[in-house]
Amino acid sequence: MRRQMMNLLVLSFVILFSLIVVPTLGIAYSGEGQKALILKSGSVPNAKDAMSQAGIRFAERMKQKTNGKIQITHYPDSQLGKERQMFESIRTGSMAMLISGMTASNLFKIIVLPYLFRDRDHVTKVLDGEIMEEWARRDLEKTGIYVFGWVYRGFRHCTFTKVPVRTPADMKGMKFRVPEDPVWLETWLAVGARPTPVAGGELYLALKQGVVDGQENTLDSIIALSMWEVQKYLVLTGHACAVGWPQVSRQIWESLTPETRKVWVDTWKEVSEELKKEIVIQEQEFVATWKGKGGTVIEPDMETFREATKEVWKKFAPQTWGTGVYEKIKSGR
Repeated sequence: MRRQMMNLLVLSFVILFSLIVVPTLGIAYSGEGQKALILKSGSVPNAKDAMSQAGIRFAERMKQKTNGKIQITHYPDSQLGKERQMFESIRTGSMAMLISGMTASNLFKIIVLPYLFRDRDHVTKVLDGEIMEEWARRDLEKTGIYVFGWVYRGFRHCTFTKVPVRTPADMKGMKFRVPEDPVWLETWLAVGARPTPVAGGELYLALKQGVVDGQENTLDSIIALSMWEVQKYLVLTGHACAVGWPQVSRQIWESLTPETRKVWVDTWKEVSEELKKEIVIQEQEFVATWKGKGGTVIEPDMETFREATKEVWKKFAPQTWGTGVYEKIKSGR
């Protein structure tokens, strides 16, 4: 009897080992056929920004998960040049990877169309789905650069110096700073403002001197630039979602084995999901910081902004994405 019990106990351990240990061994990275690579990656923002943090964490984890086969050094804060320079460096092969709010193609740029997304879950559904996969495939064929994921940077909101904006009517005729981009220009023209392009490095001074009365940005940028010093009202319009795009050269992507590509994509998803959770918490903290600095926070009448901008997409989406894609994104659940 005692012998039978010992046999059963040993058998139980064997079964437990096969259920837990064997699958773990089965998914370990083998590196078979993968050439060792030492790569450079870059981004424009400082190391604390979501895009730069994504690059730093991705590089560290790829080295760990590939047992040192893939070694990436990420350089934030424009150390490898401005965005245009880094795009060219990817094309020529002098660097492997760029994380940027811009891409070489309009396919990704126009997701800043006003009120394209309802919320973070909607963003995630679209950018983790088949639409994104199709864009990435088309972009690789056209530009030789592969966009292999995304990172959440937060929804964009507005700040104002004098006017407590609650509806588009409050912005009528206002000189409002926008990036020099057609989508932004059309969005704020539709609201009734006078969109005025101002370079990012000149924005704080332009607001301080009254060259423009308002601007829009992500909450992290609003706080990082100490906007409360030159603006009074933070208006939570949430009119667009800011996203960072990780991009790798065709040459590097095609040098990866299928096993390494899977580790590459899975590792990016792990990092981007982690950062998204952190940014959601930070966004709440940023609003509290604005209040703590003496600023006023306004929740506007969102429906009036959606109504004012509801036709903007027609000037961009059909030509860039093709018929029906905008509607498919909007209806996604």
